[in-house]
Amino acid sequence: MNQKDSCRRRRLGRATGVGTILLALGLGAGCAEEPSTHADAPAFGGTMVVAGAIDLDFANSLVSREAYTQDLLLNVLFLPLLRHDPALGYEPRLARSWELIGDTVVVFHLRDDVKWHDGVPTTAYDVAFTFERARDPATAFVNSREFRHWLRAEVVDSFTIRFAIEPHPDPLAPWPQLAIMPRHLLDTIPPERLRQAAFNRRPVGNGPFRFVSTVANDRWIFAANDSFPEGLGGRPYLDRFVWRVIPESAARRTELLTGGVDMALGVAARELVTLAETPGVRAVIRPSRKYQALVWNGRRKPFDDPKVRRALALALDRQELLDALRGGYGQLGTGPIIPAHWAFDSTVAPLPYDTAAARALLAEAGFEDRNGDGRLEDPAGKSFEFELSVPAGNEYSRNVAEVVQAQLSRIGVQVKIQLLEFGVLTERITSRERRFDAVFLGWESGIRLDHLVGLFHSSALDGQFQFASYRNPVIDSILDTAGRLDRAEALPLWRRFQEIFVEEQPWTIFYYVPDLAAVSETVQGVEPDIRGYFVGAPEWWKKGASRTPAGDTATADNRGS
Repeated sequence: MNQKDSCRRRRLGRATGVGTILLALGLGAGCAEEPSTHADAPAFGGTMVVAGAIDLDFANSLVSREAYTQDLLLNVLFLPLLRHDPALGYEPRLARSWELIGDTVVVFHLRDDVKWHDGVPTTAYDVAFTFERARDPATAFVNSREFRHWLRAEVVDSFTIRFAIEPHPDPLAPWPQLAIMPRHLLDTIPPERLRQAAFNRRPVGNGPFRFVSTVANDRWIFAANDSFPEGLGGRPYLDRFVWRVIPESAARRTELLTGGVDMALGVAARELVTLAETPGVRAVIRPSRKYQALVWNGRRKPFDDPKVRRALALALDRQELLDALRGGYGQLGTGPIIPAHWAFDSTVAPLPYDTAAARALLAEAGFEDRNGDGRLEDPAGKSFEFELSVPAGNEYSRNVAEVVQAQLSRIGVQVKIQLLEFGVLTERITSRERRFDAVFLGWESGIRLDHLVGLFHSSALDGQFQFASYRNPVIDSILDTAGRLDRAEALPLWRRFQEIFVEEQPWTIFYYVPDLAAVSETVQGVEPDIRGYFVGAPEWWKKGASRTPAGDTATADNRGS
């Protein structure tokens, strides 16, 4: 490939990879009509090490539940049929093109030059397999409800697939959230056992990077896919992409400053300004679809009472938390519709911090200080106390829990902090028994609002994500109706949804948050946007990089069973 061809495809990559709210990268040195010898021209080679607080969960889009993992699967290891463009429209990925035939049929025409990393072509049969597994309740795919309007798949030929759908105002929305999986490695595994598949730790992808190796709770190593199609950008600049697990923010900062990693995710807000002023380091503030919340278990008393949940929310000084623990980076929350979404209503105000109102509501619910010890008791004399579960090893979550504990003690409510390993915590809150009182978690909203059905509709009470066990027939009606309407008709319904949410507090949304990170200036092209951190990873490159000799990268025994 000559320099002119390289520049042409790199321009295309940048044009689709950078959000309008971030600074544009420009065309880059060396991309004039004639080759350039500029020292900062993009170079092939080098290793990019990204540090995060937790391990990736499952390298399988059908069973992964963790946001960074899903970001990496969609942009580094696998391909979705479509992906969102920076304006959150749709652009081709594995699908070369698509047709909407009326409002009941969608036909995808696939690329014929994409192969799984074991050399097997990626075909329409893989798409059909992934679709069927995603819709199967036994798989427990996180976004399965978004496919409820998709009725059936028909493979027309190896690179054409036809879907029958129900009419919907945004029919393509589920596909950018689902990486296609290899049928030939997973079709013998029953859907209910996909979470236990060996494939999940030894994946075979079809994206710009291929899996090399992993060490649990330590690192994942990926290598450039030399055969990645030119029409999708061709071989990435980097030779290696490494995910390292470093739980403590201070340790990630140290590793960044000493060159052990090239990018630190989840940087503590108090450290971000210092890092931004450090020579050789750049702060990255990524607009996100994330928010952080306390989830109350509505199956347990007294959290089944909206008055109690509202009282506890009123007693939390969330602005203090935002300022102290996130340096003010964020916006106080009202509900699970994020400010960037068209359905968000800014006239619905967040709950204020009001301990007097909190005490009054708790008194109405029967909780008072009956013996003068400063603690609230119920009519039987039992103290109001509960366990707040947070992931162990996550410094930020632990700090939040400690502030919540202190703030609620001011109104006589006692909080016991329970630190749980992430997998154990996930199992407890997603189990049918809902074995928790309250949990602090971060959540990433979908582009479409269909995911709210699985979180808050009473029909999903036994589903894995209806953590709060929340019931409200008005909310059910809104969720049943609004998704089928155009925006103008749906807006009043979504406003009412947000008003009820503030009133009843099934989740107490602390704040909507940007992602905070820092990156070494030896790495170029890192400009993430609201779609994810890794959407532009194939375009990242390192100053002074030198190409690894062909055949000098390790391979793994990538069997799927």
